[in-house]
Amino acid sequence: MGMNDTPKGERIQIALFGRRNAGKSSIINAITGQDLAIVSNVKGTTTDPVYKAMEILPLGPVMLVDTPGLDDEGELGQERIRKAKSVLNKTDIALVVVDGHQALEDMSFEQSILQLIEQKQIPHIIILNKQDTFIDQENAVTSKGDICVSATTGNITVF
Repeated sequence: MGMNDTPKGERIQIALFGRRNAGKSSIINAITGQDLAIVSNVKGTTTDPVYKAMEILPLGPVMLVDTPGLDDEGELGQERIRKAKSVLNKTDIALVVVDGHQALEDMSFEQSILQLIEQKQIPHIIILNKQDTFIDQENAVTSKGDICVSATTGNITVF
């Protein structure tokens, strides 16, 4: 059975979670090398989970999932949040994407996301995005995240 023949349910599910405009869609696009997800400065652009099957070595066949922001607002926003949280039920690895500037100010919202993930005992990685705009990159990352990236430049720093 080839990579393209692997059913969705047999793939490792890697999902990205975070606030609106943290850069989840930009990161999915950078990982896949495609313009898979629409990227915009408008909060709430991602309205439904976006799925992309691919192979990541050494993991093998995976399903990447871009989710709507968990901080959405209004009645429609609550429906988007419900859909994003439902993805957690099938997630094998969670990537919590945080706007690096937000991480320096207040990560209490991200802590609530991490609590949901930890309750389900899902392995996770905290990714600080927008590294290209950090002034004090090293101090920001070492105290707030596992990986620091810039979806714009493709730069990655692991701490």
